[in-house]
Amino acid sequence: MSDRRPTPTDRRPTSPDRRSALRRDARTATHWTRVLLAQPRLLLAVKTALAAALAYWIAPQVPGVAADYPYYAPLGAVIAMYPTIKSSLRQGFQVLVGVVVGIALATAVFSLQDGRPGVLAVALVVGVGVLVAGIRWLGAGRDWVLTAGLFVLLLGGANAEAYSLGYIVQIGVGVVVGVVVNLVLVPPLYASRAEDRLLRVKDSLADRADEVAGVFETPWPLEDDEWERRVGVLPSTLRRVRETVAYADESRRMNPRWLLRRRDLGQEYADLATYERVSFHLQDVAEVSGILGRRIGRQIGMPDDLAPDVAHAVHGVATVIRRHGADDVDAFTDARRRVADLWDAVDRHRDRPTTDTSGGVSIAVSLGRIIAALDPDDTTAPRPEDDAAEEGRAADDDDTGGRVGGTDSTGPVDDDSAPRDTAPHDTVQDGEADDGR
Repeated sequence: MSDRRPTPTDRRPTSPDRRSALRRDARTATHWTRVLLAQPRLLLAVKTALAAALAYWIAPQVPGVAADYPYYAPLGAVIAMYPTIKSSLRQGFQVLVGVVVGIALATAVFSLQDGRPGVLAVALVVGVGVLVAGIRWLGAGRDWVLTAGLFVLLLGGANAEAYSLGYIVQIGVGVVVGVVVNLVLVPPLYASRAEDRLLRVKDSLADRADEVAGVFETPWPLEDDEWERRVGVLPSTLRRVRETVAYADESRRMNPRWLLRRRDLGQEYADLATYERVSFHLQDVAEVSGILGRRIGRQIGMPDDLAPDVAHAVHGVATVIRRHGADDVDAFTDARRRVADLWDAVDRHRDRPTTDTSGGVSIAVSLGRIIAALDPDDTTAPRPEDDAAEEGRAADDDDTGGRVGGTDSTGPVDDDSAPRDTAPHDTVQDGEADDGR
């Protein structure tokens, strides 16, 4: 009989049906991988179940007395299974430290009494355990100091030493299995989720700005406050987005999948900081708008004929927010022009008391700050030499000796000769009759 080993040319080629089956299996595996990645909770459930089962299978193989306590191994796997690898390592280590501290506490109490633990022993373990659990650096392990202490004290009995050893060893086996499974089986990345959240919060900010603009396009006094509620939830929304970005940043730590797309989340953090500043100033605009729209301001007022200019400027800023990141210079230029027009409109009322125009001034300042937050390099700001209106104002200033009252395109300007009235005023209305605004 020939002992010649078959060569590759001797092997039968894979049949077309076999190749089709392999491609079909590959597509199925890819499909389910995408499903798991798209459903983080489902992915976590599958990985946790697999880690717990694997740990329970390994536990009886552990040498020594620890093999008698296999039921703690799946518990350790569950403890260590967190959505990110860094969290798994951190939580698993902290829990192990907490278990060791609890076992040490129970062992110390055992040494102080004879026979079965009594009421005083339980009280001592609980009391000292609560104090030790207040140590912040224990992290997640703080909750396990009492658990481990009571388990060893009440369940260990005469075999407390063997029980303690089996407890800590099997918990450790489970933690190791959980971390390994999390590392090997589709370690999660949440960068795309952070990007999606940032896009949604950007659209939300733009929508809220348009709603604020609508306040100046409807009759006053206002009755609906739904738009204010939606603006008011922006801070909590941004806090959740910040948590998402931080979570995405943590998910890339020690993650082998990150090697395929090396980049940090610096841009996401920068965008988040920008949107937080925009939200802060937008809330200020919303607060002033609500006071004006309900006609409840005593120190905040605005002539009614400024309402169209305010709405026009706020809509322009909403467009800038919505176009952020698209390098839309025209949108920035248009928004700055609208805000400058609002300042011009306010300036036409320079003969009024300060409180009569304070609402328009406050909104114009906040809108300018929103634009500056979105364009920190000021690359789209119009230059005075290119602004015909600015040149016209400069000529008017020359006619008055260079002294300007009221406001200019950059904000309020002092004028010693301008009338000032510091007494409280309601929102000012043009003419004697109320036009319903």
